[in-house]
This record gives sequence, C-alpha cells and structure tokens, in this order.
Amino acid sequence: MNERQRHGLQAAALVNTTRTPPIFNFQTAALLWGLGVVGVPKHLCTVTADPSGGRSKHGIRRSFGACDSGIAQLGGFRVTDKVRTTIELAASLNFAEALAVLDSSRRDQGWGDALEANDWNKDKPWGPPVGVGDLAGGVSSLISQSRRRRAGAILELSSDKSESVGESMSRAQMILLNFPVPSLQGSFALRTGRTARTDFWWPELDLVGEFDGYGKYLRKKLRRTQTIQEAVMAEKTRENGLWALGLTVVRWDWSDMMNPRSFARILNDGGLRSLRAA
Repeated sequence: MNERQRHGLQAAALVNTTRTPPIFNFQTAALLWGLGVVGVPKHLCTVTADPSGGRSKHGIRRSFGACDSGIAQLGGFRVTDKVRTTIELAASLNFAEALAVLDSSRRDQGWGDALEANDWNKDKPWGPPVGVGDLAGGVSSLISQSRRRRAGAILELSSDKSESVGESMSRAQMILLNFPVPSLQGSFALRTGRTARTDFWWPELDLVGEFDGYGKYLRKKLRRTQTIQEAVMAEKTRENGLWALGLTVVRWDWSDMMNPRSFARILNDGGLRSLRAA
C-alpha cells in the first residue's frame, strides 16, 4: 500500500472499532474527496461537537465543529462535504496548498462509479465540481473574520482550468513572486495536425510553461497503452512541435517549483520578468 491507502486503512479501522461512527474532516476528508492535498496527514482528522475539542491521541486529531450539517457519506465513511472540506482547508493551509485544494474542488474531470467512493488513492476529484457561488457561501459561513477574508481572497485567485496540484502550486508561486498571470490550458494546432494543450501560456511573449509532473510518465492510468519510453518520446515530439510554431517552451519539475530562486530563474530564462521592483 502507498501512504494514502494506509491512511484509509487506519480510517476504516477507526470506523469499525468505535460505537459512534467518526466524521472525518480536513486532509483526511480531502483525500477521500480526491482533492489536491499535498502529502498525507500523520493523524486521522476528525470533527467533534465537544466544545473543548476532545482529546487528540492514538493517531487521531480531533477538532471542534458542527456535526449536524455540512456532512456527506462517501462509501463507508462520514466526511465533511466537499464545500466545507475545501473552505476549511483554504482557511488553514499555506497559500500554495490552499490554492491547489480550491482549484481541484472546482475542477470538472468526471468521476467513477459508487464502488470507487471508498478509494483513498483517487487520481481526480470525486463528484461534480463545486461552483464559485457555493464556495463563496462556504466562505461566508466561517466564524472568524480573518479566516473569511483569507479564504475569500484565495477563492478569487482560484481556477477551474488547473489540472493538477503541481500546476496549481506553480501558479501560486508565480503569484507570490509577482510574475504576470498566464493563461491556462492554451490550445495549439501543430503542423502534424494534432492539437497540443499547454499548462501555461503568456501570449504577449509567445512563451509556454510546462510543469513536469512525473505521474504522466510513471502512472499507467495516465500513460494508457504507452510504455514509459514511448510517453517520454511523445512528450518530446509535442514540445518540438510547439517550438516549430515559434513558441518558447520552459519546463520545471516539483523541486524547481518549490525553490523560489530556481523557479524565478527558469521563468526569467523564458523572457518573463517579475512585476515587483528589485
């Protein structure tokens, strides 16, 4: 099992060993919804109606919250619903991770059958995308004014066009570094007759940016019938096709994106300049 599946097994163990079924929230609920959380929490995240918050022990984190509204059933698990999970994380995570969760909640990638509701290793969000109006309603329900202001500001910067956590966090870094905001999922007709979609596009510079997540090479679901070597070669052919159109292509991976200086250097090499004074 991977870390997500082990976390799910721990959640199932808790469900089957308690008299009152727990309600999972924060990152634990987000994993079951397939939202764009980074990593796996060390503790199971649960919500309790106990004003004191209950005691957090034995690998279970308990936090105070409503247990009679904003609750959904996903397979055999009770979790905070998609809107509530998204907004509570947006109000508590750092900016880049919060933006990734909001983007994924708005993303429309379809979802599987009822049997997959229990899958803790989802590769796309579960259920229909959440509209901006519903998310704004979730923001207004937050008790703290500072949390409402923070979550609302990040909601305004979110997008339904970002297709992965890496893309969302890349855009967050661009915002933090004050680079011009790109267009997302630009579409180009290559000379081969095929169409190439790009992660980021700055039309004024004929510049394309691509986040190189290793998942598209290593995960069989994403490669479909291709071998890893075929997937790499297909990506190289696609990039050559973009260069042939007169576009400049810059690429980065996760480690580049998480290092602000390295990331800024890559964008600078493509001709992009920060709007912030030196």
